[in-house]
Amino acid sequence: MLMKKILIVVLLLFAGCFINCCTAEIHKTDYSDNSNWLSKPAKIQYPTDVFYIYPTVCTTEDKSNLCLTDNLQMRETAKNVFKLQAEAFDTVANLYAPFYTQYNFRAFEYSNYEKIQRDTINNVQGLSDIYRALDYYFANLNQGRPFILVSHSQGSAIMLVVLSDYMKKHPEYYRNMVAAYVIGYPVTKEYLRSNPHLKFAKKTNDTGVIISYDVQAPDKSGINVLQAKNQLVINPINWSRGQRRIKADKNLGSLDEKTLKVITPGIADAKVNKKLGVIICSTVDTEKYEIKLPKLFGNGSFHGQDFQFYFLNLRENAKVRIDKFKRR
Repeated sequence: MLMKKILIVVLLLFAGCFINCCTAEIHKTDYSDNSNWLSKPAKIQYPTDVFYIYPTVCTTEDKSNLCLTDNLQMRETAKNVFKLQAEAFDTVANLYAPFYTQYNFRAFEYSNYEKIQRDTINNVQGLSDIYRALDYYFANLNQGRPFILVSHSQGSAIMLVVLSDYMKKHPEYYRNMVAAYVIGYPVTKEYLRSNPHLKFAKKTNDTGVIISYDVQAPDKSGINVLQAKNQLVINPINWSRGQRRIKADKNLGSLDEKTLKVITPGIADAKVNKKLGVIICSTVDTEKYEIKLPKLFGNGSFHGQDFQFYFLNLRENAKVRIDKFKRR
């Protein structure tokens, strides 16, 4: 058992060294250049910020399986996804989002959680981009304001590295974190045990916590590359980890991604499945809303609707946590 623990520590140290030692050999993206930001507000409207890392939007045919920060297809798709996800917070916070190097979605076909974890560490350019963006953000843009971290899918895989490594190295920043919405990617008990400075949300208004969930139909079948053992989940309607089903009429509002209009009350119910660590939604048409990537998610996954289904719930919850943080 002792040798196993030593090996784990060595591997974690090696991974951290790999990230830090290799950045000098790769492109240093300049985040003082506004063109390298997906979102960077010209005027500060709110006393709180959001720093957002977008999900997999790279769908090019490049053999490298990577989209660099100047990839036009990635940039255009990221703009569209930004409206569906990050703008849930646009009435409560100033929105910042850097362009970063990410994997093409095909890199994950028939994959699994463990491999994606390794691939995330191996995306040294992408991690360098995010770290440099954070460095620039905190040095030049944040001005000491409280902030919320928001991410989805591949963005959340990177966000977990940010939380476990970057924030651990920068407690002066971390103490101003209101919460981290790390959505659409497993946050496991093992991850939290390895990072005792982090904690998972337990209720509506706790602060300095990680919030995570992924949504699927009751009859979900087939592969799910983002399924892990012992992953934690919280209900995005009542922000509880209890397993009581919360009906759709309690949902504050869902976003229609075609019209960008909010439907109130929302169309999705939510029930925690602790065994799988996911949210079960039973009130929507599976064929209409499932993500059409069967090589990654099988059938019945609502991974692409994680934000849209609970759009106004995310907005209201961020406001509640911000208010609690200010009182603290």
